[in-house]
Amino acid sequence: MRQETKAKRGGRGKRREWMVNVGLIAYIIGLVLRIPLSRMIGDKGIGFYAGAMELYAVVSILFSYGIARALTAQIKYRVRREMFRSAKRVYRDVMIMTLVLGALFMAGAAVFSEFIAGTLLLEPRGYLAVIAAAPAVFLSSLMGVMRGYFQGMGAMLPAVHSRLLEKIIQFGASLLLGAAFYSFGEKVAALRKTPEFAAAYGAMGAALGWSVACLFGVLHLVFIRMVYAGTFKQQLMRDNSRYAEPNLQVFLTFFQTALPYMLCALLYNMNYLVDQRIFNYAMNVKEKGSIRVAHWGVYYGKYSVVIGIAAVLCAYAGAMGAPRIVQLQEKQENREAQFRFGNLLHYLAILTVPCAIWLAVLAEPIVGIFFTGDTETAVSLIQAGSAVVVLFPFAYLFMNIMQRIRNHRIIIFGGLAAFLLHLLFLIILVSATGMGIHAVACGMIVFWLAVCVAGFIGVKGYLSYMPDWIRSFAIPAVCAGVSGLVAMFLCRLLIGLVGNILTLVICLVLCLVIYNVLLVLLKGVREDELREMPGGTILLRLWERVHLI
Repeated sequence: MRQETKAKRGGRGKRREWMVNVGLIAYIIGLVLRIPLSRMIGDKGIGFYAGAMELYAVVSILFSYGIARALTAQIKYRVRREMFRSAKRVYRDVMIMTLVLGALFMAGAAVFSEFIAGTLLLEPRGYLAVIAAAPAVFLSSLMGVMRGYFQGMGAMLPAVHSRLLEKIIQFGASLLLGAAFYSFGEKVAALRKTPEFAAAYGAMGAALGWSVACLFGVLHLVFIRMVYAGTFKQQLMRDNSRYAEPNLQVFLTFFQTALPYMLCALLYNMNYLVDQRIFNYAMNVKEKGSIRVAHWGVYYGKYSVVIGIAAVLCAYAGAMGAPRIVQLQEKQENREAQFRFGNLLHYLAILTVPCAIWLAVLAEPIVGIFFTGDTETAVSLIQAGSAVVVLFPFAYLFMNIMQRIRNHRIIIFGGLAAFLLHLLFLIILVSATGMGIHAVACGMIVFWLAVCVAGFIGVKGYLSYMPDWIRSFAIPAVCAGVSGLVAMFLCRLLIGLVGNILTLVICLVLCLVIYNVLLVLLKGVREDELREMPGGTILLRLWERVHLI
């Protein structure tokens, strides 16, 4: 029996790891898409595209995360008790509600697109992208409910596969339609003698790609539903429950479960949308409206891509240890939980601090390799905002632990405090200083710093742990700083001689060598810690071969 239990737990762990991997791949695909897209439709095109996409993302995540997670929990609760008819009723009621709300959102976005773009986003030319993204709002809400249903019924892999398929189709469709509509927009721009129409139509085509991808995603989920129809029918026949839940009780229970997830989804995902509105207003007041679209396109299409990919990869590397820490603490193995948590913090510091510093000092060759257009602003933004690469993984780890122990109070109130604090800083910086788009990057640093502090307070109370600040953070920072200084001088020397690619490769190799040597010499990591860290055994063997330890 114990072996079966371990096998089941191992299977569930592998499925969860597979789901996290696919989620990470899907998110990175969305970020990588902006690289060729920014080359295709330009910085202004990305500026128009950003508002519509973030509006779609905020509404979509309420369904795909908030409602879907709540639906999964409600159905899973009933399936474990073999209340399959009740589970189907919950799914049916939530689907009807979603169809109505999704249709209203789609119709509202289509009919009032000019008002949304001109008044809410202060980006009048962005109305074309808002119209194109309207069907995606409706279709993504259906996908969220269907995925929540599959996951609640135990069929997790089909839901994950559909998400990956959706992102792959979105990548291709957005690029193809973006190019086609941009070409058409150039003709419109020539007729109307307004160059911005080319960028606006390009953004419309890219946004339409999301709608196409969502349509394929819905069709794929419908096909899966048909495949599983026989299995679900057999489950209904096994249901012997006599109690039929009233619809009112179903809705009340569902919304009670959904509300925390929806609040979290809003607080942690509406920054881009709100920040763009504030930035546009401030730039209009300062009579700099002519550059605001392009600057936001640089921020959204260049800065957020580079920083986002680095931050998400670092967060993923650290987040895999969170479930084990919570399990140990629940078993009252406090010392072991503290030890593993300390190792995880140290590992994240060793990984994220040099990553942030190297991104800042090597921003010029990185931007030069991947992007065109206003590269100077992109470089300065990465240099100003690379601290997010350190803050986001720690914030994600802390809030992941809080979520696993169901401490929604820390997550919600911490997110709310961080959002309001970042809003205050952003308004002050963007209106009272000449920082421009750099104020938005600084505001994002404030947000994730506040989330980090709130999350750390929650985890500290849960684990009763205080980290060794000197060895865990100060030593990696010193080692990374020294390697970064060397790379900065070498980058300035080489970039004009050998180009961006060779400069980046040479500087990165040198940074890695110097950083690892200093980390060992200053005793920034112990052998026992290294063996517990992901990839630590590889580093240990490497250091042994070169006689560093």
